[in-house]
Amino acid sequence: MVTLDRLVLLSTALFATAALLVLISISRPQWILSVNKGETSMGLIEMCILSSLTAHEQKCFIPNKVRLVWIIAFGLSIVAIGLLIVTIILFVISQYGQTSTIVYGRLAGFIAMIFLCLSAVLFPMGFDSEIIGGSPFQLPTDYRIGSSYIAFICGAWLTVISIEEMTVNLETTRRTLPAPMLDRSSYSIFSVIKQAIGKDLTRFSIPVIWNEPLSFLQRVAECLEYSMLLDQAVVADTIVERFHLITAFVISTLSAHLERMSKPFNPLLGETYELNMKGNAQFHYVAEQVCHHPPVTAVHVNGQNWTLSANIEPKIKFHGTNVVAVSEGRWVFRIKKNSSLSRSSSQESFQSCNDEEEQSDNEIKDEYTWKTPTVIVHNVLFGRLWCEFQGQVDIKHLQSKQRSLVTIKPHSWFASQSTKTAELFKYTGFIYDGKEKLGAYHGNYGHCYYAIDNIDEFQLKPSISCSANGHNCVHLNSTALVSTPCDHLILPSSRLIWNRSLSLMTDNELVSMYQYYFFTPFATSLNEQTDSLKLPPTDSRFRKDIYYLEKGDIDAASQEKHRLEEQQRADAKKSEREFEPLWFKKDDNDEYIYTGKYEQRKFDHCPKLFSQSPDR
Repeated sequence: MVTLDRLVLLSTALFATAALLVLISISRPQWILSVNKGETSMGLIEMCILSSLTAHEQKCFIPNKVRLVWIIAFGLSIVAIGLLIVTIILFVISQYGQTSTIVYGRLAGFIAMIFLCLSAVLFPMGFDSEIIGGSPFQLPTDYRIGSSYIAFICGAWLTVISIEEMTVNLETTRRTLPAPMLDRSSYSIFSVIKQAIGKDLTRFSIPVIWNEPLSFLQRVAECLEYSMLLDQAVVADTIVERFHLITAFVISTLSAHLERMSKPFNPLLGETYELNMKGNAQFHYVAEQVCHHPPVTAVHVNGQNWTLSANIEPKIKFHGTNVVAVSEGRWVFRIKKNSSLSRSSSQESFQSCNDEEEQSDNEIKDEYTWKTPTVIVHNVLFGRLWCEFQGQVDIKHLQSKQRSLVTIKPHSWFASQSTKTAELFKYTGFIYDGKEKLGAYHGNYGHCYYAIDNIDEFQLKPSISCSANGHNCVHLNSTALVSTPCDHLILPSSRLIWNRSLSLMTDNELVSMYQYYFFTPFATSLNEQTDSLKLPPTDSRFRKDIYYLEKGDIDAASQEKHRLEEQQRADAKKSEREFEPLWFKKDDNDEYIYTGKYEQRKFDHCPKLFSQSPDR
């Protein structure tokens, strides 16, 4: 069954009503009327006279001289009717077909609106004729407005209202969530997870109060906020520069997590999420929950001459006062053969997402792999929650012995306060070719990445203040995320590759960011529904529990979350065969590989995961 967009249906009805009113108006010469010695009615082209002597006989004719402005107004009206019909057809196709044509429908409706408004303004300009009298933009004193002109004006205004209604759903990202985060001060996370000590928390259901209004599939998509680094890596001048950019991208994926002490919603088995980004950083993201026990999320991203894929298997355990999250599975970044190590525009050679197909080995030029480091959440029992990453990230080039090894400095409870501050969220690393060091870097993974152009300086003690602006992460407080200087010290040859920046946000939005789950503008946009993509009913955007939490309705969100969990358990019991993902398939290495079939956009066979109807 087709999911109908109420906003589109409303606009379609308004456009259809406008077209009907305009059609009636230009077919009846009742634009202006006179009752002097009978009744005379005149339209854009035709004039009718009803003599007082022959009350039952009306004579209609086209005058010898028709004002040019009225002919223009008539022509514009005819074209506008055609455009309104096209608009209605495109909207209907978008609702009942497999292709979204709303964007083209908006354009046709917008042009029709302009033509109708011009016609309504041009008509009064024709009153400076001898047969009628009057002057431009002023009605004659012995004439009155007719019903046809009134209906035409109403039709023109309906097109204006229709366009205004459609702009509500234009693809402009929203600035903030509908409602702020609820106060958690009276809730204890320990009371929820004390029963899960040493166990996998991914199998436990936690109260909605500790959730954020995103699915895990959407949270993974947030890693692509700085995907332009991958675009730049594809066209980098040297191998070292490419490694710097890829490593900076991996570091950037960590920055958004440091303030986020909320858990995303667990995706249902078969749940999907699609994100199609346009502009300077173009990519197409598709994710599917392909396994429930253990939970596995399969991801595929198609970018400008590159692809990124992953099988993510999160494992979260509670150990005493800390929660430890480990992500099994690897990320694979592939660069296509038609790219080269040369300085060129990252906008070139972008492969359209609509033509995306499964990538064969002979299309791949370079492959880079890595795993997400371990994240630890501190102060679960008491104090303010905060998290850090620990361990190493080994980014390997599979076609050679080149690699980038990131070492993240762990927090030490026994170090001095000055040492804790100096090393918190810091990392260092080298780029290798075998055992030879080709390059070095350092930075703050909550804020910046610096390449060290002179590797001999790495042994020196950094003493220069970080020059990166942007927005540093908030640590151990709930104050505003203001533009703060980085506390990282750099070397003379340190060169900024990346820094976290929220330049699109106003000062007031930054001040209130802690009230909205510390969502960045990118994260805030992830749950918006878009007209340019026709989404399957399995998309995370259709989850009502996330929708209710966005609205601040904790009771409705809790009830819907419980309903979906019970529904999933019931479906699992009734299922007689093993679940098969729709858009990914398992290979011989037990990794889920993207099939490319999603691009055909045939979603009729998709299950209605979030529906309450029994025939879903």
